[in-house]
Amino acid sequence: MVVYFWLILIIGLYGFILQANKNQRRKKCFVIVSFALIILLAGLRSSNIGIDLKAHYARNFIKIASYDWSQLASFTTPYEIGYCYYTKFLTLISTDVQFYIFVTSFIIYAAIGYFIYKESPDVVMSTQLVILSCLYYMFMNIIRQGLAVSIILVGYVWLDRSGRCFKDYIKFALMIFIASTFHSSAILCIVMILFDRLQFTKKQIFVGGIATILIYSFYMQIYIKLVGFFGSGNNYERYLTGSESKGNFNIQSLTNFLLTVFALLLGYYILVWKRKAKTDFSKKNVEGEYSLERSESTMLFMVFIASVCRLLLFKMNIMDRFTYYFIPFLYILYPYTINRMTLKTNRKIMKIIVYCIFAIYFIWMTTTYASQFYGTVPFEFFWE
Repeated sequence: MVVYFWLILIIGLYGFILQANKNQRRKKCFVIVSFALIILLAGLRSSNIGIDLKAHYARNFIKIASYDWSQLASFTTPYEIGYCYYTKFLTLISTDVQFYIFVTSFIIYAAIGYFIYKESPDVVMSTQLVILSCLYYMFMNIIRQGLAVSIILVGYVWLDRSGRCFKDYIKFALMIFIASTFHSSAILCIVMILFDRLQFTKKQIFVGGIATILIYSFYMQIYIKLVGFFGSGNNYERYLTGSESKGNFNIQSLTNFLLTVFALLLGYYILVWKRKAKTDFSKKNVEGEYSLERSESTMLFMVFIASVCRLLLFKMNIMDRFTYYFIPFLYILYPYTINRMTLKTNRKIMKIIVYCIFAIYFIWMTTTYASQFYGTVPFEFFWE
């Protein structure tokens, strides 16, 4: 497990020495070097690292190699068709499982790095939060969803840098559809288009609060409807029974929920409440509220959705899976909000607080539950 601590330390020291956030060139240099290390560690891991990788991904990679393209449709019981085609394409280049692990790790973490480089004002903090929050561990495990998330993040970056006209949303919707062929749950990210068009106002918060209460109260009925949407025989039917249909209220789930809600409350306080008190009326919207930038509203909405998913995790384990499409925005919202604080002293104090909380969480998870939950501890290179 020591290798993970060295990774965090090296990335932090490199960011400090480089002064990575000073300009775009240094940001790019930091992201390239840091995520190269992240990719190397994940890509050179043994096929025994990652519960799902060891249980079925590595084995089925070899199995898919023996299938013809026309036969792949029959392999979609455990996997979606897009992932099957992706895997089959890799087997045409090499049937070595290590090749599959490295390429897949590259795609997932390079996409996260690209998202951070384009969206975060503090690439050092955002990069370290990816590791400290244990998302790094998780995507060594849930590989199909990691690939789906990477497609969504790249699609969002393109959308955020577009004119946000109708054709731009169509392109983003296409990216969501492609992601859903790797993991069917990605289709729910279509709500990102709706929230990208909304302003984060008191009215929206009130509606969201009511919706959260209703969803929390009738979660099972809603989940059954969603399962029906994907059709009979889909992977999510099995979650209606067994451990995944039960809630998960423990220190880990509670901590994850609180870390997400804290980012949301901090973001609202700095970006909405304090700014509203300082702005002149000409910058307010028709409801008399301060008009946030589009990207600010989207960040707050995405973290709000992540908070709701982590709340629903107390009722149903499977809800944790839906969180991962929205949680990357948490890594942007924290540094973005901290950078908007007026006093330099407050920025330093808040950054230290966030780092300390996440560091304690990471150390606790790595030394106690990482082996059980993710299968990433102890670490093992493929040649060992």
